[in-house]
Amino acid sequence: MASSQRTDVRPEHQLYHEYTTDVDQARTNVHYEQPPEFFLLITGGEWNVYSANLWDPGTEDDTASQQAKLDLIARLAGLEKGMHLIDVGCGWAGPLTYLCDTYGLTGTGLTLSPTQKGYAEERIARRGTDAKIVLSHWEDYTPPEQVDAIYTDEVIVHFFNLGGFFTKCHDWLKPGGVMINKELHLKHPRHAKLDRGGEFVSQIYGDTGNYRTLAEETRLANDAGFDIERVHHIERRHYETTIDHWLANMHKHAGELKAMVGDQHYRDFRVYLRLARHIQRNVTLDVVVCRRFD
Repeated sequence: MASSQRTDVRPEHQLYHEYTTDVDQARTNVHYEQPPEFFLLITGGEWNVYSANLWDPGTEDDTASQQAKLDLIARLAGLEKGMHLIDVGCGWAGPLTYLCDTYGLTGTGLTLSPTQKGYAEERIARRGTDAKIVLSHWEDYTPPEQVDAIYTDEVIVHFFNLGGFFTKCHDWLKPGGVMINKELHLKHPRHAKLDRGGEFVSQIYGDTGNYRTLAEETRLANDAGFDIERVHHIERRHYETTIDHWLANMHKHAGELKAMVGDQHYRDFRVYLRLARHIQRNVTLDVVVCRRFD
């Protein structure tokens, strides 16, 4: 049971639901089993990164912001040519493709969505990237051999058994290997109680939210045997600017998007993005770099 579990609120105001892997996959795919083009048009750019990107002065387009964020991850993780990287929650494989092609890596991407897997494999094949995509829940996966690095980007917020995930990652990594997670963290546990807007966002993601404080995440990583090497804070404005660009992309492509998913889902998605932008006041956005030394 997640230590953030609340017992004084009714279920629809509650995070931290424990599911079987099959149910977790089905609930996750409430969000992701949509036409890939729906998400590609919203995220924009070359790599279709479905998470907050970096918007430093002079960065104006989606591709540049995506690459700036992925280059930051590569620097913090110390990625080098010849390493094997596992991307847990790889989406449509834009980040995995960019990191493998740019830094000379071998990659493995895990996803729960068959639709994502199909598009991700097409992207990898088009570019000749040294990577493969596996349709598997992390709890059911074991790599053929230990790897050099594991990466998640706004993914572990959906993991109820985060301590179990960190223990698995410790086993997956070679001694000296790095686990790097970019994630939203509650500023205080009281923010885990959902208001009506939070309930709506939770439903959009199949009620798979498991928000934690940074302190809880780092404690769980320590319990799994990791040393916390670095915590890199990303300013809130980068998340807000990313959402602003997604909303602009939705407006620009409104006709195409509605034709794919219908008017109601289009409207709900815009509401979700606006609420997500607002909820940022209660969280921080941090990259936690952990290393296995034994």
